[in-house]
Amino acid sequence: MSTHEASPALGQTIAVKRRPAWLRIPHVSLTVRLIILVLIAVCPAIIIQAYNEYELRKASEADIRQQVVQITRQFGEEIGELREGARQLLLALSQLTPVKLQESNDCNALFGSLASQYANYSLLAAADIEGRIFCSSSPLSYSSVADRPFFKRAMTQEGLAVGNYWADPTSGARMIHFALKFDGGDGHTAGIVFAGLDLRWLSEHLKERGLSPTSSILIADREGNIIARLPNPEALVGKNMRKGHAEIMDGNTTGWEESVGVDGVTRIFGYLPAALPPRDFFLSAGQSKSEAFAAIDSATARGVALIVFGLLAATFAAVLGGRRFLQEPINGLVAFATEWRHGNYDSRVEVRHPGSEIGHLGATFNAMADALAARYAAQKRAEAELRELNATLETRVEQRTVELANANRAKSMFLANMSHELRTPLNAIIGFGEMMHREIMGPIGIPAYKEYAQHIHESGLHLLSLVEEMLDLAKVEAGKLQIERVSTEPGKLLAESLMMLQSTAAAATVEIIVDGDPSNWPVLEGDPVKLKQVFVNLIGNAIKFTPAGGRVTISGEIDEAALIIRIQDTGIGIRAQDIPLVVQPFYRVNSVLDSTHQGAGLGLPFAKSVVDLHGGTLAIESELGCGTTVTISLPRPRRPGAVAQS
Repeated sequence: MSTHEASPALGQTIAVKRRPAWLRIPHVSLTVRLIILVLIAVCPAIIIQAYNEYELRKASEADIRQQVVQITRQFGEEIGELREGARQLLLALSQLTPVKLQESNDCNALFGSLASQYANYSLLAAADIEGRIFCSSSPLSYSSVADRPFFKRAMTQEGLAVGNYWADPTSGARMIHFALKFDGGDGHTAGIVFAGLDLRWLSEHLKERGLSPTSSILIADREGNIIARLPNPEALVGKNMRKGHAEIMDGNTTGWEESVGVDGVTRIFGYLPAALPPRDFFLSAGQSKSEAFAAIDSATARGVALIVFGLLAATFAAVLGGRRFLQEPINGLVAFATEWRHGNYDSRVEVRHPGSEIGHLGATFNAMADALAARYAAQKRAEAELRELNATLETRVEQRTVELANANRAKSMFLANMSHELRTPLNAIIGFGEMMHREIMGPIGIPAYKEYAQHIHESGLHLLSLVEEMLDLAKVEAGKLQIERVSTEPGKLLAESLMMLQSTAAAATVEIIVDGDPSNWPVLEGDPVKLKQVFVNLIGNAIKFTPAGGRVTISGEIDEAALIIRIQDTGIGIRAQDIPLVVQPFYRVNSVLDSTHQGAGLGLPFAKSVVDLHGGTLAIESELGCGTTVTISLPRPRRPGAVAQS
């Protein structure tokens, strides 16, 4: 941006360069600007420090998550050992003769003596196949366990069965049952032996792990009932935690989550679903987030304090140095400029230190008045030359525009005339070929001639379609190509296209593979004639550029929004830099790769134009020497019944 000021002494206008408006800070002193400069200079250090803190926190948090998950896995191994111990005990009990024979007196005495040796179990008992208890280590207030989940699981599964949280209504004892079925010696199941794990013992056992006051451990049964929890076991054992945690409890992978506990402490928890070993238990171990981040929080605080101190020290030094080394010399320059603006052109800057930057600036100020006139004259000459050059360029652009318009009109006229000249003989060829094929004027006599007539008729139709395609391309370039939107079966169009190209593929010894059943493709809303031509062009190109013995694979994929059709060949491929060019009219990449391939270079441009008009996309993936894949995506009707209505 430039402004112009008139000099009373010289009577001339000089151009003074100014900074853009977003760089100007009005009414701000040099000292303040220097402080701002210092702040800008230290910003990278602050950003780097903040980024380091962020990365350190992120790495530390990842370590903590890995730790809590690992602790949970170790915790699961301990519970697995406890579970295995219960299985071994119940397996031993199931082999006892009083159990197999269901001799209550002997069994009660034996279980009672064993219970004193296993303080971790509140109950050792056995029940027959109907769930009636015939043996227990201590008197019970109930006589049947037929309705208990552990009984049902033990009777219906192999191996150890684990029950749910249960509190004895009479004694108040809280336990979780392990059960194992046994046979009566004849190979048939006679009942179950079961043991009730004392949850008070389990809580005391967990306390022996020496957890910190802010760490936590939790065990729940498969229904979400908490059977052990540290800290605060009394307040939480027996409560159900499934609400809000059902997703992780029913999952099949370990993981972590962050939440606030009932004691108000924010923890990072690792969890182990009941579906994973040791199975039947949901396990969780947590660590206090504040405790885990204490060290890094302290380091962050120290880093911030150092940054603030350094920032204040740099600001103080900038203020003192700026006043002495910048502000006073610049005030002298300002006084000179003020004198010169008021007409005192004899005023000059007193240069005390010519070798300094400000001294050099003063000398430049002194030479400024003499240089203004020369610079202004040079500027005027440059402006005149620029105006002349602009006029010349505008004339050239207008001429080139007229030439391009004339060339475009000539091309359009050529396409229209050529298409008209080709249509007349083609219609005759097609008509006579059809008459010969149908033997309208009488039998031909030789069946092969009838087949040749059919080929003549079909080839004439194909050539006529190419002529129509050239006209369509002319319409595309003029923005006048239109499509008809009717109910269209793309699978049927593909079958007709393959029938047309069957002889071409056979002659080229190229195998065509259709992956899947195109008849299952959805009905679309589109122009069947132009879509069929798209298929013929794309598949024909694939056959043309595939060496003998190669293959062309056609597949379809259906999603909610579109039908995606892929045409993949094992041909010569296209160079990466040529892919954007092959969709341009009359460009033939094969002219570079193989001069034996003939064609006008209209197939791909026409196909892309038709697909675009249908609201779809055409994409090309290719590698030289490895083949080409053309993917077209045609949109499906947006609402049910749209195609039928059309």
